[in-house]
Amino acid sequence: MGTTKRPVVSNTAADKAANNLRVYFTTPSDDRSDALLRDAIGAWRTVAEYRAMHSYPMTKVTLGVRSMVKTATGDDTLRPGQRFKRMDRILVKLIRFPHMRLSQIEDIGGCRVVFRNLEQLYDAADHLMNRWDGHARITDYIDQPKPDGYRGIHIVEKRDRRMIEVQLRTAGQHEWAQAMEEYSPITGFNLKDGQAPADLRQYFRMAAYRIACHEDGTSVDSETEAEFGRLREQVLHYFQRSR
Repeated sequence: MGTTKRPVVSNTAADKAANNLRVYFTTPSDDRSDALLRDAIGAWRTVAEYRAMHSYPMTKVTLGVRSMVKTATGDDTLRPGQRFKRMDRILVKLIRFPHMRLSQIEDIGGCRVVFRNLEQLYDAADHLMNRWDGHARITDYIDQPKPDGYRGIHIVEKRDRRMIEVQLRTAGQHEWAQAMEEYSPITGFNLKDGQAPADLRQYFRMAAYRIACHEDGTSVDSETEAEFGRLREQVLHYFQRSR
C-alpha cells in the first residue's frame, strides 16, 4: 500500500495564492464576485498546503533545539514545543503588510523554549548560534524590546528550504506574551497587533518592563510603580467587558 505524497507548492505559487487571499479579504463584501470567491477558495487550499510543508523541517529543527538546549544548560526538563502559525494569523499578517510575500514569512513553522531565567536563555542562544554559525539569524528583543513591550530572542534557521523560527523566552516573558493573547478576546482589542487604546497599550508595556526588572534583578523606581498603579485602575474597565 503506497503512501500519499504531500503536495509540493512552489514559493511562486504560494505567493500568488496569498495575494489572491489578500485581494479577496480587502475587497468590500458588496464588490466580491463569484470568480473572486472561487479564486480565494483555491488560494486558501494552496496556502494551507504550503503551510503544511513546514511540518517536517519544523520537527527536525525542534529535535535539534532540544538536544542543544540540554547541552547548553544541563537541564533535561526544558523541552521545546512545536508551533504552527495559525491560518488566520497568516492572513492577518498578509493584510497588515500589503507588500509582504508569503514566502517571506519566517514564523509559519517554529518551536519555543521557556527558560527558568535569563542566564539559561542566553546560554542556549549562544550555543544555538555557534552550532548554526553562518546561516541562522538572531533577533534580540530583550536588548531591544518590540514597541508593545514584547521580549524574547528569536532565531531563524533555514531547513529543507523552509524558514523555521525558534523562540526563546523566560517564564516571565512567556507569561506576558500569553496574557496578550488571552486578554485580546476579553478586552475586544487585538493586543498582539497593537490595536488597542493608548492607555491599554501603555499598561502592557509597563507590565513587560516590570517583569524584565524582576528577572534581571533591577529595582523599579517608585515613580514608575505609582504610574503603573494608576494605569491599572484606569484600564480595569477593559477587562470587565465580557462579564
